[in-house]
Amino acid sequence: MEQIGFEGCFGCGQDNVHGLKATFRDMEDGGVEGVFVAQHHHCGYRDAVHVGPLVGFISEAMGRLAYRKDMYYLTQSLEVSFLCAVSPGVRIRAFATVRKNLGHHFTAEAKLFGPAGELIARAEGRFVTMKRAEVSKCVGGQTG
Repeated sequence: MEQIGFEGCFGCGQDNVHGLKATFRDMEDGGVEGVFVAQHHHCGYRDAVHVGPLVGFISEAMGRLAYRKDMYYLTQSLEVSFLCAVSPGVRIRAFATVRKNLGHHFTAEAKLFGPAGELIARAEGRFVTMKRAEVSKCVGGQTG
């Protein structure tokens, strides 16, 4: 089942011209799958996607595990290990799963794969869960 999106979101916003335009869906095993195709404006070195959009994508995939429980999330900490570079135009898939539920927190792990199934990166993260009203109490006080 495809997950909810937010029009202005950097990760999933289909109307955000600078964003990733990634899509996400719930998996039957309780995980989340994401798909992202980087564009040239996501590059750092010529023809190599900058690490920032890739980290944003893998963080978004893990954080979206909270949506399965009708909660929002904030990334608390993240550790990512990259095994190779990615070219723009390549379809990247993320698979994220919960490692441990800790009340208002959870830990997750995820992997990024290229179109031939090659492992691009692996990550672990810790996420704070909250209701939408709690998100508006964050710095700036606005939610999308």
